[in-house]
Amino acid sequence: MKVLFLSANLGGNVPPTVAIALELCRRGAQVDVAGILVGAGPAADSGDGPPDDAAALTEVDASWGQKRDASGSPEPVGPALLRIFVSRGLAAEAEALIRDHRPDVVVVDCMALALIQGANRSGVPVVVLFHTFAEYWRRAFLAGPFGALVGALGFSPRALWGAATLRLVLTDPVLDPASHKPEFAGYVWTGTTEVGPTESPLGSTTPPRVVVSFSTTSLPGMRRAYRNAIEALQELPVVAIVTTGGFEIGDSPPAASNVEVRGFVPHAELLPGAALVIGHGGHSTTMKALSYGVPLLVMPLNPTADQGLIGDVLERAGMGRRISARSDPAKIRREAAGLLQDVTVRERAQTTAARLRSAKPGAEVAATRILEAARS
Repeated sequence: MKVLFLSANLGGNVPPTVAIALELCRRGAQVDVAGILVGAGPAADSGDGPPDDAAALTEVDASWGQKRDASGSPEPVGPALLRIFVSRGLAAEAEALIRDHRPDVVVVDCMALALIQGANRSGVPVVVLFHTFAEYWRRAFLAGPFGALVGALGFSPRALWGAATLRLVLTDPVLDPASHKPEFAGYVWTGTTEVGPTESPLGSTTPPRVVVSFSTTSLPGMRRAYRNAIEALQELPVVAIVTTGGFEIGDSPPAASNVEVRGFVPHAELLPGAALVIGHGGHSTTMKALSYGVPLLVMPLNPTADQGLIGDVLERAGMGRRISARSDPAKIRREAAGLLQDVTVRERAQTTAARLRSAKPGAEVAATRILEAARS
């Protein structure tokens, strides 16, 4: 079985894409990935390094994909990436790539509308991946001005997604506000691809451990958010691990013995026993924290992304709080202290973790569905 992924480094889509591709490899499929560097540096939004078996995936060069510099390091994603939404040239390139590689099935990220258009024209079964809550895609792509704009240019999300063979929503249907909305009839929720422990994690450490993890993609206001979080935590009776993902935060506040600033640290090393995560509301980081039963304090950094929605979902579910990314240290300190002292919030997060652990991992569900689509 041969599977071709057409994707791009859009941030939070990378961890679930790689997780599914690796699961397909483990099942004996030949997997080619165009548009993302699967073996170079930590996956965006995850805080985790490249998986040990990423070498099993074959990277395919594509004009829209992230490139490496002379040293082999990933280059920054540039504005040219916007072409994946409405470029007829990229649609043609995707179609030609499929023709050259002759896969049994093509898997495309839902945001890459031009690539979906080319894939739909290829005659090969097409699977579209939705890497966060369907409610976000409803608001941003179906009901919002962006959907109307790209639709007028011949790239209607509703039409392109609907023409695909299969649509997989890679998140938890219980938390997703749109899981039962008519716009998504016929879509399949796989559950999250973020996998927590096989057994219930131990209780919180003493003093409580707080993990700070914002995006590995530079976002406006991120340096200020890091600095304010660091200053806030220095005056709380906690042990804080601040993971920067390689982002340069500049001169931090005066060092304190209870706060450690580090670069790339796998979340699986920090989340067991953690009491709180402070983050930007990225879907992968959020679902990873919930899979370990850890509540979150969300400070959304990108107003056009799903971060604010995720913060609202967590707050309504009683598993966290959403505050402004511009919040000062005093505000962050009050909110963090309140969450750390709230036993009910912790219990709700642990109940969700148990539910997520009892479900089949989303990557396994997605891989099964993709292989079924290839044989259809």
